[in-house]
Amino acid sequence: MASFENHPLAVGDRVPYFIAAGVLKEPRQLEPFIQTEDPSLLPLLTLGTFTWPVSPGNASDEHPVDFIYYDDLQMAGNARGLPGGGVEAMRALRPTIRSLSEIGAKTVVSVTNLPHEKAIDVIPNLVEEAAALEPTAIEVNLSCPNGRKPDGSLHEPVCNNSEASAEVMGASRERLGPGICLGAKDAPHVTSVRERVNVPAVSRLIVAINPLINFLTGINTIGGQPFPEITSTGGKGGMSGPVVVDIAHQWLHAARANAAPHVAILSCGGVDSRNLAVELPLRQKLGALLVGGNQEFYRSAQPHVVAQQWAQIMG
Repeated sequence: MASFENHPLAVGDRVPYFIAAGVLKEPRQLEPFIQTEDPSLLPLLTLGTFTWPVSPGNASDEHPVDFIYYDDLQMAGNARGLPGGGVEAMRALRPTIRSLSEIGAKTVVSVTNLPHEKAIDVIPNLVEEAAALEPTAIEVNLSCPNGRKPDGSLHEPVCNNSEASAEVMGASRERLGPGICLGAKDAPHVTSVRERVNVPAVSRLIVAINPLINFLTGINTIGGQPFPEITSTGGKGGMSGPVVVDIAHQWLHAARANAAPHVAILSCGGVDSRNLAVELPLRQKLGALLVGGNQEFYRSAQPHVVAQQWAQIMG
């Protein structure tokens, strides 16, 4: 197995976990992490995902519900639609990222395009802006729907097209040069939790972008699943939570089998504090450098407290 001792995202003796994209987007959310008493217990923090223009997301006054969690099913439904303050909000994180770096915390800035935009037209510009903030790494989210068809339905995410993914990542790498840590986020490559991961699709993507990346994050949610309570998108959303854990395992196995030796894997999808003690060593055995999550942090008013709980479990 490849050694990642000198990889930019390696944590050494610190706890090997991360908060995935979608939780932390504003300086006020990160202040408690800066004030932590023991920085060695901090996770790798993914900031964003950021888009270029301001994005209101899918929720509205008329249809406000864009997230649901069923505790009995250990399943979350997400149709938030990348709400955020755009590139200006990302730029505003520069002092916060600097403060986190000063205490030894590592950060990843995540970027993507909105459905009406072409990824190749937007993402390289966002990557260049993100690099100016001097985070530890930059993540390109290839796993969200990235364009609308004439009938209003969404195109498949960029990660389903290996050639388009290689074009986007190649243009991004060209903007950054070889010295900046760049990664991509992948989808689960299933259309329901009852399927098996499309291993050839995972393989095609990773082989295409291996020369261009330093790390790969997966999985994102299983898109287009029925959640009747989610009114903002007519009862559809992306599925996450422990219910998707087997899909995450399948993807991780396929990803490690196809990733180049220099490409680290950040494994998320299905992890929370109830199964972390099992999932951490299992995913490390399957080849993950770090193990992370999103929805448990998102559901908490104090994600830094959830991070402390994860650190205790891992410790």
